[in-house]
Amino acid sequence: MKKRTFRVEREFGLIVGSILLLLGGWWLFRGKFAFGRQAALTTGALLIVLGLLWARALVLPNKAWMFLAEGLSFVTTRVILALVFFLVVTPIGVVKRLMGWDPLSRRGERRASYWQPYSERQRNPRHYEKMF
Repeated sequence: MKKRTFRVEREFGLIVGSILLLLGGWWLFRGKFAFGRQAALTTGALLIVLGLLWARALVLPNKAWMFLAEGLSFVTTRVILALVFFLVVTPIGVVKRLMGWDPLSRRGERRASYWQPYSERQRNPRHYEKMF
């Protein structure tokens, strides 16, 4: 039977605990958030001690932290993608359409054939060996 090392939990305790200690120390230095800095310093110290001495105790806090992270990523990914689409892609498309950009030549006159002759580069057989 393989022995479990709890490496992930130890890393969680050390990393998150260090970040909380740094954050709490910064707030202490700046004289801000009296309750928040006390909670951050206490929780950070506890996580580091548990990570160093008893990583098994961090199994449930690590699972809870990952559950929170997955929920936040689910929401923020959709929000960020929606913002990028509606604030970047849509205005570019609207401006191009207003300026008459038509890469597929859909608005041209009716023709019997829409064939476009190949460029000189595409007619050269060496083009197929190194296309880009």
